[in-house]
Amino acid sequence: MSRHRWRVPAFAAGALLAGCSGHAPPPPEPQALRADLETVAHARVLFGRQSVGRNVLAGLAQLAEDNGVALRIQEIDGEPPDGRPGLFHARIGVNGDPAGKIDAFVQLLERPARPRYDAALMELCYLDFGSEARRPVTPAALVARYLAAVRSLAARRPDVRLVHVTAPLRAEPPGWKSRLKRLLGRETEEDADNVLRNDYNAQLVSAVAGAPLFDLALVESTRPDGRTSEFRRSGRAVRTLAPEYTTDGGHLNPGGSRRAAIALVQALARALRESSAVDLGRI
Repeated sequence: MSRHRWRVPAFAAGALLAGCSGHAPPPPEPQALRADLETVAHARVLFGRQSVGRNVLAGLAQLAEDNGVALRIQEIDGEPPDGRPGLFHARIGVNGDPAGKIDAFVQLLERPARPRYDAALMELCYLDFGSEARRPVTPAALVARYLAAVRSLAARRPDVRLVHVTAPLRAEPPGWKSRLKRLLGRETEEDADNVLRNDYNAQLVSAVAGAPLFDLALVESTRPDGRTSEFRRSGRAVRTLAPEYTTDGGHLNPGGSRRAAIALVQALARALRESSAVDLGRI
């Protein structure tokens, strides 16, 4: 597998839109999906994650098995055990402290042993935003913190290709109380925090436009029939986790995990096949 450089484009011009990158791609053809899985299976990938990331990996393991692809998925504590291909994942930081998660991800790549990876990505959690955050930070400040880490890694690990990840969402609380609040034009207890998640995602997607992206929030908010799970606030659409993909309002069930795994494989395979770099001095 060839080495790749970090690809980090400039901030896109124009207003930042609420939500993520737009419309979900159509389901991949079986042959294309298998080819993407094979590409990932022959690479070395680092995935810094928390519990939603573990849900996605469960979907990925099932996806690989269903397609007859021997994809090694292994949890690590610092470094991979050998030099063979694999998707190596590690729990990073603690929920509610997104800046700490970014620092932990950087440390995994900047360890003295400099473990070899072809691609790397990290996932934040819905608990990193708003009322449940231990160390609250504004979406703009968090995006700036993330991009600063990317610049540092671009200089220290130019051999690694970064795949950016949008933050997961929460579902609207189920039951008649939420429905009544909507009818009365009132907000539910999840609305304010989902607005922050949407703001972070919109700013991240704009900042890394053109770079490899695993748009987890887009997958989570696109219902099986193609409609968007969302609510309106001050005239804007705010995406939420579709109820079909969760049992507890935050984590992914097997159906949601599989859909997210397909999007992850597509993003990773696309990134691994790319070889061109862009001017890092533009951000």
